[in-house]
Amino acid sequence: MQAPKPLTESHSNVHNSRAAHWSLQRSQVRWLLILGDLLLVNVAAVGALWLGIQRSTWWLAVGAWDSFTAWFLFLSIIWFVCAQVFDMYDLRVAGAPRRAVRATLGVVLGTLAVYLVAYFFAAPQTLPRHLIMFFAILAAILLSAWRACFALALGRGPLARRVIVVGGGASTNDLVRALHEHAAGYYNISAVFDTDARVAEGMTRAALDEVIVSAEQDLSPEWIAALVAWREQGVQIANMAAVYEELTGRVPVEHVGKNWSVLLPLEQDATRGLNGVVKRALDFGLSLLALLIAAPFLPFLALLIWFDARGGILLRQTRVGKNGRMFTLYKFRTMIPNAEPPGVALWAEEEDPRVTRLGKFLRRFKLDEVPQFWNVLRGEMSLVGPRPERPEIVENLQRAIPFYRLRHVVRPGLTGWAAVRFPYGRSVNDALAKLQFDLYYIKHQSLSLDALILVKTLGAIVTPPRA
Repeated sequence: MQAPKPLTESHSNVHNSRAAHWSLQRSQVRWLLILGDLLLVNVAAVGALWLGIQRSTWWLAVGAWDSFTAWFLFLSIIWFVCAQVFDMYDLRVAGAPRRAVRATLGVVLGTLAVYLVAYFFAAPQTLPRHLIMFFAILAAILLSAWRACFALALGRGPLARRVIVVGGGASTNDLVRALHEHAAGYYNISAVFDTDARVAEGMTRAALDEVIVSAEQDLSPEWIAALVAWREQGVQIANMAAVYEELTGRVPVEHVGKNWSVLLPLEQDATRGLNGVVKRALDFGLSLLALLIAAPFLPFLALLIWFDARGGILLRQTRVGKNGRMFTLYKFRTMIPNAEPPGVALWAEEEDPRVTRLGKFLRRFKLDEVPQFWNVLRGEMSLVGPRPERPEIVENLQRAIPFYRLRHVVRPGLTGWAAVRFPYGRSVNDALAKLQFDLYYIKHQSLSLDALILVKTLGAIVTPPRA
């Protein structure tokens, strides 16, 4: 390999042409949103307490306000969890004023609903009652105004990220599309350069914050020297795969090429050691609890399934599990009997005519998946992981999609990252998109990510479908 050339006069112009500019990085923007939300949530809580004191003289005898510390903490936790359900920290939502305000109001209603449920189960006088209405009104006003102002400010001042993209081909097109779709207000793309473009053209770009390299071929020594020069002047250098993952929650598997190491973590394996033990213990304990809670209702549900469409109650299917091992998956039947010819696996369709009336209800609220808690207890599945596929479909997809077998390095899940971020797969292209999400989960799996997925799954069940 030829050594990089020393910096020429055109490279040294980076310092002269780059105007001073300071901007927040993606993670810093997210933390700004979180801290701003929690600050205003507690301001709304203080306001609610003050209004409560004006309303009732009883509150004057309660004592110091620090006796309500648990109330402040409780509201903050509820808000943060509900905000995850409504994607409040996704730049697609945070950067659009109308979407941001709608999501904020949804979180207010969600917080109110959770609080009221907790109130009826809490010990008497543990949680204040009428104050929650004051809180809901104040939070709706303060948080909506804050989020609308943030969305309008995104793309200006320190909330703007000025970038150029160096590369070409399909990977660059996908990257630019992701920048526009997932962070249109935040990213200001100054230019896109092919790797065979003259380096001097890129040197004239002023006030750069980031250069994203999306080259499908090796960079020339001149471009490498240019990247070094930019980095010396404080410009962040990032590769396409990392930015694409962070924005979309997907691994760009079709653009990996020789760089297969971006697909999997090489330094740690979250399925082993203490994390693996804790994950399995949680799988077992929560699945056992879910089955015990569901047990009294199962006979009634079985009768409804049988009366709706005479046939078997349970559907048994062979699925591919961890390390390619086959297992029998159980679920409540939601289709008419003999919905598929023997030995043939068919893709599910939107508004599938084979689905029964009751089946639509069961699928909407994920009740058809309840028997899979038994698969989790047996260790064939986990609560969170890639959804298991049928062997006939896996065989076809392995031939069509590179690295498809990598999704089998972990236990399949009752729900998963792809399940909460992507609808039912109905084609090979859909399967590729789901694989990107699955590989992201495998690469970044942790107990905190599992908790986020479970929260989003619960949110998808209890909230109306969003267009």
